Amino acid sequence: MTINNKTLSTLQGLVTATTTTEGNFRTGMNDVLAQVNANQEALAISVDCPGVLTTLTGSGSYTIPSGSQAVYIVASGGGGGGAYRLLSSGDTDDAYYNGTAGGNTTVSNSSLGLSITARGGNGGSFNYAGNLTGSSVTPSSNSFIQIGRGSAGGQGRSSGATNQTSKSDANGRPATLAGVYLKSASVSGKVLSYSVGAGGSGGSTAESGQPGFIQLWIW
Repeated sequence: MTINNKTLSTLQGLVTATTTTEGNFRTGMNDVLAQVNANQEALAISVDCPGVLTTLTGSGSYTIPSGSQAVYIVASGGGGGGAYRLLSSGDTDDAYYNGTAGGNTTVSNSSLGLSITARGGNGGSFNYAGNLTGSSVTPSSNSFIQIGRGSAGGQGRSSGATNQTSKSDANGRPATLAGVYLKSASVSGKVLSYSVGAGGSGGSTAESGQPGFIQLWIW
């Protein structure tokens, strides 16, 4: 055993020996206090930093490790696919192909009262496609919903008179990002049911959206 890089017998000689001086006593106590502070900082790091960081894809179930005290869940839907437009020489639409919406991402556990739905991004459209609403998080305490901050949508394209330039309205919309922080011993061993939304398909040769994801921070 060492205390601030000094052996226990050395510290005892400085602090408890009947022949110690005031200076040696102060030196010994400073070593003890330095070691106590270092121990407390190390303990704070082990408690405050998550012990498990993981990303879930696809669908299925995930068991929170036994003994866990808290979990922070962040979910994103899939990004929307971009749209494609074919132009004639007169800059008139010959044809256009809209992208499809990204899939929704869900996480749930009934005993925790947990339910997250993060909507996918809308597919790109040359008639303009807004962001999809309807995402939700339960419980609402310590939660967030951010529309358009999740997985990216695919880039729209056009070809013909404009030589394959992109048009911003045709880009697939990014997905919604949603999350919640649960701090309770009751999270230990609970099974989360989840499904991660796929990215939307791009119209013709336009880009598809990025897939969704679920990230877990577990303490």
